[in-house]
Amino acid sequence: MHFVDNIPIYLQIKDILNRRIISNEYELGSQLPSVRQLAVQFSANSNTVQKALKEMTDEHIITPRRGKGNFITSDEEIIAEMKEHIVTEMFDTTYEKLRSLNMNDQEIVASFNSYVKKRDEKNE
Repeated sequence: MHFVDNIPIYLQIKDILNRRIISNEYELGSQLPSVRQLAVQFSANSNTVQKALKEMTDEHIITPRRGKGNFITSDEEIIAEMKEHIVTEMFDTTYEKLRSLNMNDQEIVASFNSYVKKRDEKNE
């Protein structure tokens, strides 16, 4: 796995796991792979993986069950909030970059609509 140098690895692992949950690669209520399996999968130290899982537990995204492992929440509202948070972060970053090009809101919206239209035509 390739990690970005300026972001802590545990946060990158957490982000990957969150995206897998949002995309339903890991279904709600299902069990996550073990810490050891995730460490091998991410080529990371098991303590680093555990730190990512601890944050996810604190955010109620996963629930540890003693002797059984970690399970993804079944609460769709928590997952919807997590998805909204990720989407907002992405839009914030993109918006700020476009505003730094002196684009106004109407230009940004028009550019985005044009982009989506071109993508749709390309995928037809």
